Amino acid sequence: MSVPLYYFMKKIAFLFLIFFGFLSAVYAQDDTPLYTRAGFKTGLNYANITGDAEGTDARIRMHLGAVIEFPISQQIYIQTEVLYSAQGYTIDQNGTENKISLNYLTLPVIGKFYFGDHFSLETGPRFATLANATESADDTTDEFFDSFNNFDFGWVVGAGYKFESGLFFQLHYNIGLSNINDIDGLDITNNTALGQLSVGYLFKTKNNRRQEPAVDQ
Repeated sequence: MSVPLYYFMKKIAFLFLIFFGFLSAVYAQDDTPLYTRAGFKTGLNYANITGDAEGTDARIRMHLGAVIEFPISQQIYIQTEVLYSAQGYTIDQNGTENKISLNYLTLPVIGKFYFGDHFSLETGPRFATLANATESADDTTDEFFDSFNNFDFGWVVGAGYKFESGLFFQLHYNIGLSNINDIDGLDITNNTALGQLSVGYLFKTKNNRRQEPAVDQ
């Protein structure tokens, strides 16, 4: 008997929160002020699929959206994102390259563990809903869109580097954990395979600028 996807997701999220809660308790000794910052990110997707599909090639596309980074402790932050992510793959069909476009609205929830003030290791779940699906070989039909699941779940691993100004860079890889296909009568399983290179900016406001340490007179 297979385990329902939602049950699997709840277990992962629970372990994720326990892990970062433990790290927060370990590293909560520093009294340096903490603050939340909001901003945006954009970048390139290196998108493909893995699984039963054969002969697929990656497509280079893009992503963009808004981000919020809020602190748990001095070393641990959570970055939530709302992104438009253009994905898909190419496949050869009778000698013709068919470009499959799968475009998602995504909600990554990324835990960031900082080593020092700038470099971070990052991981967390990614939730996505399919916005549209098209192909270049033929006029897209409702049946083509309906052959893909509306929901996609994955897990993100990667690293980042953030400057004090708020400019940051990230390199992420999303491991697809749910089947993107939903085809009646066919037992086909394919998963998202997605690399992302991003650049973004987190704004400071008047009320959350980092406070400089007091200088002894």
